[in-house]
Amino acid sequence: MAKALKNVKEKYIQHSLFDVVEKIEKSTSSIDELRVPIFAPISQINKNSSIYKSFVENKNIRTIETKWGAIEIRNRILTQTHKDILDLIFTYADEIQEQIDGSVMIKFTRSKILQEYTQGEYSSKNFKWFKEKLLEIKDSVIRYKDKNDRSFAFNIIDTVIEDRNNFGIIISKSYVNFYEKSLSINYKKEIPRLLEIENSLLKAIVRFFFSHTNCNIKIDDLFITLGFPMESTRWLQISKKEIRESIDILAGFGIHYDEKKEVFYYQGNKNINVIPAVSKGENKN
Repeated sequence: MAKALKNVKEKYIQHSLFDVVEKIEKSTSSIDELRVPIFAPISQINKNSSIYKSFVENKNIRTIETKWGAIEIRNRILTQTHKDILDLIFTYADEIQEQIDGSVMIKFTRSKILQEYTQGEYSSKNFKWFKEKLLEIKDSVIRYKDKNDRSFAFNIIDTVIEDRNNFGIIISKSYVNFYEKSLSINYKKEIPRLLEIENSLLKAIVRFFFSHTNCNIKIDDLFITLGFPMESTRWLQISKKEIRESIDILAGFGIHYDEKKEVFYYQGNKNINVIPAVSKGENKN
């Protein structure tokens, strides 16, 4: 798996002659954001859940270490709902502009994002909810160290723009720094089908495999990588049952699950494109 990814990386890095705006235009997400659980495998916060209780006990900090890197998320628990919104903004952006300070402004049509997210069933009440989700992302502070010991500290959204003629976000300079130095992927063609998945754990699984060209992994190892609370035996068994019942959904994305061995097999997806890093330099933050 690592060798395959290395070959992809080498193939693309040598042609990395574009800027961060073009990279964002051609991308849906950085690969790192899908391989480490910045976005928890849940759709909303349940205050009785072990994820929330652990977050509160740790003074509103969520920390997880995986074979792909270690993360620390402060102030908010980010979910697959937050990731859905960011994916839609990157996919349906009307305009992307780099700012003088190195941040990047992304303008979009709010009603278009909500239409795609709710499959056309939205009202003005959703506007308030939508802004709340953007502000939750803005509040979150993320520290990430990859397996090569590169460290990044960033908040994704710096400013939420809202007036009569424009709606958008400004993604922070620190996030731009992280994004331009990372491999990213374009899975915009898969967004409609991805949003049809109601189960947030399944969404997290699909996004994880999108970040690979090929990958075989045991279910427990995958759950740990996604930040699943393995100490919750009941939730673990329920979730494994949901996976068994969702084999056809996963197979539609090229993800195959062997129930007896409890192993996932993935050999890529023709609708996914890898986008190179703009800069290979070390992070200075």
